[in-house]
Amino acid sequence: MIPFYKHNLKKNKNYLKDTIASPYLTSGPVCEKTENLLKIRFKKKFAIMSNSWTNALISILLSLKLKPKDEVMIPACTFVACANVIEMVGAKVVFVDIDPNTKLMDLKDCFNKISKNTRVIMPVHLYGNLFNTFELKKKIPKNIFIIEDSAHAFCGEYNNNILGKYSDFAVFSFYATKSITCGEGGAIITNSKNHAEKIRSISNNGMTKPAFKRFVNNKYIPWDVYNYGFKANLSDINASILIDQIKEYSKIAKIKKNIFKNYKKELSKIPQISFPKDRPNKNRDYYLFPIGVEKKFRDKLIVHLLENKIFVTVNFNSITNLTYYKKKYKNTSCPISEKWGSEQLSLPFHTMLSTKEIKKICLEIKKFFNKTNYCNL
Repeated sequence: MIPFYKHNLKKNKNYLKDTIASPYLTSGPVCEKTENLLKIRFKKKFAIMSNSWTNALISILLSLKLKPKDEVMIPACTFVACANVIEMVGAKVVFVDIDPNTKLMDLKDCFNKISKNTRVIMPVHLYGNLFNTFELKKKIPKNIFIIEDSAHAFCGEYNNNILGKYSDFAVFSFYATKSITCGEGGAIITNSKNHAEKIRSISNNGMTKPAFKRFVNNKYIPWDVYNYGFKANLSDINASILIDQIKEYSKIAKIKKNIFKNYKKELSKIPQISFPKDRPNKNRDYYLFPIGVEKKFRDKLIVHLLENKIFVTVNFNSITNLTYYKKKYKNTSCPISEKWGSEQLSLPFHTMLSTKEIKKICLEIKKFFNKTNYCNL
């Protein structure tokens, strides 16, 4: 069996054991240490840990006090949580189509859909390929916030500047299948002190002081609540799993880059398979390995691979094709996203994947096309 994802946490140092032996299991000094690592890595003034990417984004949008008429723009080809969160805070989703080559949010379609009600634009660094946030920022009104969805990217540069440079916020995910994982978790980086303070309070039930900062030099520091909030803080147990991965991410990225290249070398020989085109990013990240296969063959290929114990998935069906959003946003169409959603397939892609396994996966894909007489190899 070749799993779609497999973690490699055995090499982690014993931060988890130290945390369990400490007085702090929920948010405490380990979370603070992790936040400091993120601030240094991304050259930001503030970092806030969260118990999920979803709750991190909810915290940001709540801090912006969006109204029902306010619009948040997202690419149609992304995970449904992006749209769900906007709905949950009572704002309006505006779906933007993707570029046919890169599969990233299409800038032209984005600019065409900006209105007087646009408050937020949220580009996604899909599959680890970085969106051109620099070009977006140059051409939009200054009152529009940019939130980088960095669930798929933890490194990379564009215009010689690190990820997060041109946005108001960047949001990371540490979900189970991510390149850096603690099972469930997320983080926010920003340079805004005002929003950082609001977000930290919102994600801690509205309280002005987290539990571990209410006692200083044997004195109790009282806390208050100035606004509502909810439970979104990360525990020190989860954060302790992240520390080594953050420190050694260059090694993780290098392994995945080599796997990406091996796949590309083998599968480029099959003319009926397409790949998203890389933007000219420096040190782009490699989260998933997506391929495109004609709609009439895609699902049959999935069955063939599963029959051979190779586990694959789809990232993603266009949100505009999902029942809830199809009904609510009836007049929205993103044809390129919808086409890619019917053709896309993600192959196993993780640091534990061996060269032998990659060759087996590619061989089974070749066998499938030979069997269907669809290509000559």
